[in-house]
Amino acid sequence: MALPRFLVDRLGEQGTLRLCESESHHASRVLRLGSGDRCVVFDGQGHEADGTIQSVEKKSVEVSYRSCTFAPRDHEDRLHFAIGMPKGDRQRSVIEKLVELGVDRLTPIDTERSVSKFDADAIEKLKRYAIEACKQSQRNRLMHIDPSIGWKEWLARSVQGEPSSLWMLHPQTLHEAGVSGVRFVRSDRWLAEDPLGAESRVGSKSRVVFAVGPEGGFTAGEVAQAIEYGVGLLDLGERILRVETAVSAAAVLGSLRIGLSISVPDSPQRREVRQV
Repeated sequence: MALPRFLVDRLGEQGTLRLCESESHHASRVLRLGSGDRCVVFDGQGHEADGTIQSVEKKSVEVSYRSCTFAPRDHEDRLHFAIGMPKGDRQRSVIEKLVELGVDRLTPIDTERSVSKFDADAIEKLKRYAIEACKQSQRNRLMHIDPSIGWKEWLARSVQGEPSSLWMLHPQTLHEAGVSGVRFVRSDRWLAEDPLGAESRVGSKSRVVFAVGPEGGFTAGEVAQAIEYGVGLLDLGERILRVETAVSAAAVLGSLRIGLSISVPDSPQRREVRQV
Protein backbone atom coordinates (compact mmCIF):
# COMPACT_ATOMS: atom_id res chain seq x y z
CA MET A 1 0.00 0.00 0.00
CA ALA A 2 1.31 3.45 -0.92
CA LEU A 3 2.39 5.77 1.86
CA PRO A 4 0.13 8.78 2.61
CA ARG A 5 1.27 11.98 0.91
CA PHE A 6 1.11 15.56 2.18
CA LEU A 7 1.67 18.85 0.36
CA VAL A 8 4.09 21.29 1.98
CA ASP A 9 5.35 24.77 1.07
CA ARG A 10 8.98 23.88 0.45
CA LEU A 11 11.56 21.16 0.94
CA GLY A 12 15.26 21.45 1.71
CA GLU A 13 17.80 18.65 1.76
CA GLN A 14 16.51 17.44 5.12
CA GLY A 15 14.82 18.75 8.24
CA THR A 16 11.60 18.92 10.22
CA LEU A 17 8.48 20.76 9.15
CA ARG A 18 4.97 21.42 10.39
CA LEU A 19 2.07 20.51 8.14
CA CYS A 20 -0.55 23.18 7.49
CA GLU A 21 -3.85 22.94 9.34
CA SER A 22 -5.76 21.13 6.58
CA GLU A 23 -2.97 18.61 5.96
CA SER A 24 -2.53 18.12 9.70
CA HIS A 25 -6.26 17.42 10.05
CA HIS A 26 -6.07 14.88 7.25
CA ALA A 27 -3.07 13.16 8.84
CA SER A 28 -4.33 13.07 12.41
CA ARG A 29 -8.14 12.96 12.16
CA VAL A 30 -8.81 11.23 8.85
CA LEU A 31 -5.85 8.85 8.53
CA ARG A 32 -5.26 8.69 12.31
CA LEU A 33 -1.49 8.65 11.94
CA GLY A 34 0.71 8.71 15.01
CA SER A 35 4.33 9.29 15.98
CA GLY A 36 6.64 6.97 14.09
CA ASP A 37 4.33 6.45 11.11
CA ARG A 38 5.89 6.90 7.69
CA CYS A 39 4.65 9.24 4.97
CA VAL A 40 5.79 11.20 1.92
CA VAL A 41 5.94 14.99 1.72
CA PHE A 42 6.05 16.89 -1.61
CA ASP A 43 6.25 20.59 -2.39
CA GLY A 44 4.22 20.87 -5.61
CA GLN A 45 7.38 22.05 -7.44
CA GLY A 46 8.63 18.55 -8.25
CA HIS A 47 10.41 17.53 -5.03
CA GLU A 48 9.48 14.73 -2.63
CA ALA A 49 10.97 13.15 0.48
CA ASP A 50 10.27 10.17 2.69
CA GLY A 51 9.07 11.40 6.07
CA THR A 52 8.33 10.18 9.57
CA ILE A 53 5.66 11.62 11.86
CA GLN A 54 7.39 13.14 14.89
CA SER A 55 4.47 14.58 16.84
CA VAL A 56 0.69 14.83 16.55
CA GLU A 57 -1.28 17.61 18.22
CA LYS A 58 -4.86 18.80 17.84
CA LYS A 59 -4.19 21.06 14.85
CA SER A 60 -0.55 20.43 14.15
CA VAL A 61 1.54 17.52 12.86
CA GLU A 62 5.34 17.60 12.61
CA VAL A 63 7.22 15.50 10.06
CA SER A 64 10.96 14.90 9.78
CA TYR A 65 12.48 13.98 6.42
CA ARG A 66 15.74 13.42 4.60
CA SER A 67 17.06 12.66 1.13
CA CYS A 68 14.85 15.03 -0.83
CA THR A 69 14.67 14.09 -4.53
CA PHE A 70 13.40 15.83 -7.69
CA ALA A 71 10.78 13.65 -9.42
CA PRO A 72 8.05 15.84 -10.98
CA ARG A 73 6.39 13.03 -13.02
CA ASP A 74 4.94 15.38 -15.62
CA HIS A 75 5.93 16.54 -19.12
CA GLU A 76 8.22 19.44 -18.22
CA ASP A 77 5.75 22.16 -19.32
CA ARG A 78 5.29 20.65 -22.78
CA LEU A 79 1.67 19.41 -22.63
CA HIS A 80 -1.09 22.01 -22.32
CA PHE A 81 -4.88 21.93 -22.60
CA ALA A 82 -7.50 24.65 -23.11
CA ILE A 83 -10.96 23.30 -22.27
CA GLY A 84 -14.54 24.46 -22.31
CA MET A 85 -15.16 22.81 -18.95
CA PRO A 86 -18.30 20.75 -18.21
CA LYS A 87 -20.64 21.30 -15.29
CA GLY A 88 -20.62 20.02 -11.72
CA ASP A 89 -18.83 16.88 -10.62
CA ARG A 90 -17.54 16.23 -14.12
CA GLN A 91 -15.04 19.04 -13.57
CA ARG A 92 -13.34 16.92 -10.91
CA SER A 93 -13.17 13.99 -13.34
CA VAL A 94 -11.51 16.16 -16.00
CA ILE A 95 -8.93 17.46 -13.53
CA GLU A 96 -8.15 13.96 -12.28
CA LYS A 97 -7.52 12.66 -15.79
CA LEU A 98 -5.30 15.61 -16.72
CA VAL A 99 -3.20 15.31 -13.58
CA GLU A 100 -2.86 11.52 -13.77
CA LEU A 101 -1.73 11.73 -17.42
CA GLY A 102 0.93 14.35 -16.72
CA VAL A 103 -0.67 17.43 -18.30
CA ASP A 104 1.30 20.53 -17.28
CA ARG A 105 -1.19 23.35 -17.75
CA LEU A 106 -4.96 23.82 -18.01
CA THR A 107 -6.65 26.97 -19.28
CA PRO A 108 -10.46 27.04 -18.89
CA ILE A 109 -11.87 28.74 -22.00
CA ASP A 110 -15.16 30.55 -22.48
CA THR A 111 -16.70 29.52 -25.81
CA GLU A 112 -20.08 30.17 -27.43
CA ARG A 113 -21.50 26.91 -26.05
CA SER A 114 -19.81 27.01 -22.65
CA VAL A 115 -22.10 26.23 -19.74
CA SER A 116 -19.70 26.87 -16.85
CA LYS A 117 -18.26 30.24 -15.82
CA PHE A 118 -15.14 30.42 -13.68
CA ASP A 119 -14.52 33.15 -11.16
CA ALA A 120 -11.62 33.10 -8.69
CA ASP A 121 -13.45 30.78 -6.28
CA ALA A 122 -14.22 28.29 -9.03
CA ILE A 123 -10.57 28.26 -10.12
CA GLU A 124 -9.51 27.59 -6.52
CA LYS A 125 -11.85 24.60 -6.43
CA LEU A 126 -10.18 23.20 -9.54
CA LYS A 127 -6.80 23.67 -7.88
CA ARG A 128 -7.96 21.71 -4.83
CA TYR A 129 -9.05 18.89 -7.13
CA ALA A 130 -5.58 18.98 -8.72
CA ILE A 131 -3.86 18.70 -5.34
CA GLU A 132 -5.96 15.67 -4.41
CA ALA A 133 -5.17 14.07 -7.77
CA CYS A 134 -1.44 14.69 -7.25
CA LYS A 135 -1.58 12.87 -3.95
CA GLN A 136 -3.38 9.90 -5.47
CA SER A 137 -1.19 9.64 -8.58
CA GLN A 138 2.13 10.32 -6.81
CA ARG A 139 2.80 13.32 -9.00
CA ASN A 140 5.02 15.93 -7.35
CA ARG A 141 4.61 19.04 -9.49
CA LEU A 142 1.18 20.63 -9.48
CA MET A 143 -0.60 21.21 -12.77
CA HIS A 144 -0.84 24.95 -13.40
CA ILE A 145 -4.42 26.19 -13.75
CA ASP A 146 -4.90 29.57 -15.42
CA PRO A 147 -7.77 32.03 -14.94
CA SER A 148 -10.59 31.56 -17.42
CA ILE A 149 -10.16 33.32 -20.77
CA GLY A 150 -12.29 33.95 -23.85
CA TRP A 151 -11.78 31.82 -26.95
CA LYS A 152 -10.54 34.59 -29.26
CA GLU A 153 -8.14 35.95 -26.66
CA TRP A 154 -6.77 32.47 -26.01
CA LEU A 155 -6.12 31.96 -29.72
CA ALA A 156 -4.28 35.26 -30.02
CA ARG A 157 -2.12 34.59 -26.98
CA SER A 158 -1.32 31.04 -28.05
CA VAL A 159 0.05 31.95 -31.47
CA GLN A 160 2.04 34.88 -30.03
CA GLY A 161 3.62 32.79 -27.27
CA GLU A 162 6.43 30.24 -27.32
CA PRO A 163 6.56 27.71 -30.19
CA SER A 164 3.67 25.28 -29.88
CA SER A 165 1.94 22.62 -31.93
CA LEU A 166 -1.69 23.77 -31.67
CA TRP A 167 -4.57 21.35 -32.22
CA MET A 168 -8.34 21.63 -31.88
CA LEU A 169 -10.22 18.43 -31.06
CA HIS A 170 -13.18 18.46 -33.42
CA PRO A 171 -14.98 15.40 -34.84
CA GLN A 172 -15.24 15.42 -38.62
CA THR A 173 -18.77 13.99 -38.25
CA LEU A 174 -19.79 17.28 -36.61
CA HIS A 175 -18.24 19.42 -39.34
CA GLU A 176 -20.68 22.19 -40.17
CA ALA A 177 -21.29 23.76 -43.54
CA GLY A 178 -19.72 27.14 -44.13
CA VAL A 179 -16.10 26.24 -43.44
CA SER A 180 -14.52 25.10 -46.71
CA GLY A 181 -11.12 23.61 -47.41
CA VAL A 182 -10.87 22.04 -43.96
CA ARG A 183 -8.34 19.25 -43.47
CA PHE A 184 -8.83 16.90 -40.56
CA VAL A 185 -6.04 14.72 -39.19
CA ARG A 186 -7.14 11.38 -37.81
CA SER A 187 -5.66 10.23 -34.52
CA ASP A 188 -4.19 7.08 -36.08
CA ARG A 189 -2.10 9.28 -38.43
CA TRP A 190 -1.35 12.09 -36.03
CA LEU A 191 1.81 10.53 -34.62
CA ALA A 192 3.07 9.26 -37.99
CA GLU A 193 2.75 12.67 -39.64
CA ASP A 194 5.22 14.24 -37.18
CA PRO A 195 3.00 17.25 -36.40
CA LEU A 196 5.77 18.98 -34.48
CA GLY A 197 7.82 19.20 -37.66
CA ALA A 198 11.20 20.84 -37.28
CA GLU A 199 10.57 21.48 -33.61
CA SER A 200 10.68 17.75 -32.81
CA ARG A 201 14.43 17.77 -32.29
CA VAL A 202 16.17 16.49 -29.19
CA GLY A 203 16.24 19.22 -26.60
CA SER A 204 13.37 21.17 -28.19
CA LYS A 205 10.91 22.68 -25.74
CA SER A 206 8.10 23.03 -28.28
CA ARG A 207 4.75 22.37 -26.66
CA VAL A 208 1.77 20.29 -27.69
CA VAL A 209 -1.42 22.26 -27.01
CA PHE A 210 -4.95 20.87 -27.36
CA ALA A 211 -8.16 22.90 -27.41
CA VAL A 212 -11.25 20.95 -26.34
CA GLY A 213 -14.75 22.34 -26.73
CA PRO A 214 -17.67 22.14 -24.30
CA GLU A 215 -20.64 19.80 -24.63
CA GLY A 216 -21.90 20.35 -28.17
CA GLY A 217 -18.39 21.16 -29.38
CA PHE A 218 -17.00 24.25 -31.06
CA THR A 219 -19.21 26.28 -33.42
CA ALA A 220 -18.44 26.65 -37.13
CA GLY A 221 -17.29 30.20 -36.44
CA GLU A 222 -14.86 29.06 -33.75
CA VAL A 223 -13.48 26.37 -36.07
CA ALA A 224 -12.95 29.00 -38.77
CA GLN A 225 -11.16 31.28 -36.29
CA ALA A 226 -8.86 28.44 -35.22
CA ILE A 227 -7.98 27.68 -38.83
CA GLU A 228 -7.16 31.35 -39.45
CA TYR A 229 -4.66 31.18 -36.57
CA GLY A 230 -3.05 28.04 -37.98
CA VAL A 231 -4.55 25.59 -35.51
CA GLY A 232 -4.82 22.01 -36.82
CA LEU A 233 -8.00 19.93 -36.55
CA LEU A 234 -7.63 16.55 -34.85
CA ASP A 235 -10.41 13.97 -35.25
CA LEU A 236 -10.45 11.29 -32.53
CA GLY A 237 -12.83 9.00 -34.43
CA GLU A 238 -16.39 8.54 -35.61
CA ARG A 239 -17.84 8.28 -32.10
CA ILE A 240 -18.66 11.45 -30.18
CA LEU A 241 -16.69 11.58 -26.94
CA ARG A 242 -17.59 13.37 -23.75
CA VAL A 243 -15.12 16.01 -22.60
CA GLU A 244 -13.41 13.86 -19.95
CA THR A 245 -12.96 11.00 -22.46
CA ALA A 246 -11.62 13.29 -25.18
CA VAL A 247 -9.04 14.90 -22.89
CA SER A 248 -7.84 11.47 -21.73
CA ALA A 249 -7.36 10.24 -25.29
CA ALA A 250 -5.62 13.45 -26.36
CA ALA A 251 -3.35 13.46 -23.31
CA VAL A 252 -2.12 9.97 -24.15
CA LEU A 253 -1.49 11.00 -27.77
CA GLY A 254 0.35 14.11 -26.60
CA SER A 255 2.49 12.08 -24.22
CA LEU A 256 3.47 9.73 -27.02
CA ARG A 257 4.23 12.65 -29.38
CA ILE A 258 6.46 14.30 -26.81
CA GLY A 259 8.20 11.01 -26.12
CA LEU A 260 8.86 10.44 -29.82
CA SER A 261 10.19 13.98 -30.27
CA ILE A 262 12.97 13.34 -27.76
CA SER A 263 13.89 9.89 -29.06
CA VAL A 264 15.76 10.36 -32.35
CA PRO A 265 17.50 7.26 -33.84
CA ASP A 266 21.30 7.31 -33.99
CA SER A 267 21.52 10.43 -31.85
CA PRO A 268 24.14 10.50 -29.08
CA GLN A 269 21.59 12.42 -27.01
CA ARG A 270 18.86 9.81 -27.44
CA ARG A 271 16.46 9.36 -24.56
CA GLU A 272 13.92 6.60 -24.02
CA VAL A 273 10.28 7.21 -24.95
CA ARG A 274 8.27 8.20 -21.90
CA GLN A 275 5.95 5.51 -20.54
CA VAL A 276 2.27 6.49 -20.41
